[in-house]
Amino acid sequence: MTATVSHLRASAVKGLLQTERDTLTLDADGIRDDRRFVIVDDADNALYGADLAALAGATSHWDIDGDVLSIRFADGEEARGTVVEDTATEGRAYGGRRVPGVDVTGPWAAAISARAGRPLRLIRAPVGLGSPGPLTLLGDASIARVAEAVGVDALDPRRFKTSIEIAGLEPYDEDTWEGRDVRIGDAVVRVGGQVPRCVLTTRDPDTQRADHDVLRAILSHRARMATGEAPLAVYATVVTPGVIRRGDPVVPSL
Repeated sequence: MTATVSHLRASAVKGLLQTERDTLTLDADGIRDDRRFVIVDDADNALYGADLAALAGATSHWDIDGDVLSIRFADGEEARGTVVEDTATEGRAYGGRRVPGVDVTGPWAAAISARAGRPLRLIRAPVGLGSPGPLTLLGDASIARVAEAVGVDALDPRRFKTSIEIAGLEPYDEDTWEGRDVRIGDAVVRVGGQVPRCVLTTRDPDTQRADHDVLRAILSHRARMATGEAPLAVYATVVTPGVIRRGDPVVPSL
């Protein structure tokens, strides 16, 4: 059976709920419109999904040609405007890494701050904000295996914030691709190491309410990473830019 792309997801603002895509365009440094904006607090700490419960269910869209960014909240309210760059800054990523960025002005800081009950702002930063790879790959069978360990028929895969989901694999087959090139549609990516999972995977992706102990379920049948986290999915970097589409074959090198 040929492995194929089953789902594609991205979010213009890091940490917000990903939206389903029919296609993704890969540039040399990652998905063209994915995680190009980062929410930071007043100490310049980059905030991740697990830090943004007050923004549960919010999605984002970035019109690249017009440089117009919108954030739509779960109740339907929208903050939308043209991106205007202000002063250079640095975001502090996970592990203390400092990543250069630029503050952007517009309606988003006020909107997200009001909902979070604390001052937040938006910066434009390099894709991935220092993560080992701008893409993540995960097999549908791996998600099903975790659901089985949890004791449910299925888990909403959006909780794993994966860029590319793949049908037609055995559970955790994607882990065996580390160091290999994989052709997906017009693009080629190089698979890196495992993705360490955090508490966000234990929460409903729409509400951020705790529902299933996914981390315990993963570790019930998988070894911890060297850093102690539960592994699920793999990172990847772009070797050959191009467009990938839902249904495209996924072909690892030999």
